[in-house]
Amino acid sequence: MLKSKRVGGPLQGRDLISLAQKLARDAERHAILSASLASQADRLMIAGLRQLEMKQVAESKPFPRAVA
Repeated sequence: MLKSKRVGGPLQGRDLISLAQKLARDAERHAILSASLASQADRLMIAGLRQLEMKQVAESKPFPRAVA
């Protein structure tokens, strides 16, 4: 948290502006990280679903029969 140069008392105009700017930067950083994690989760989900689908297709193929 931003420390005021004043000892005690409420934050003043410049302090409030500095704090607001810091919070805005933090929010932007978190939004970027959150979007990146969501994108990575989507890629992992798709990869997992593709593997399950491939496994299911492989298991459902009939085995070749010997011709008598």
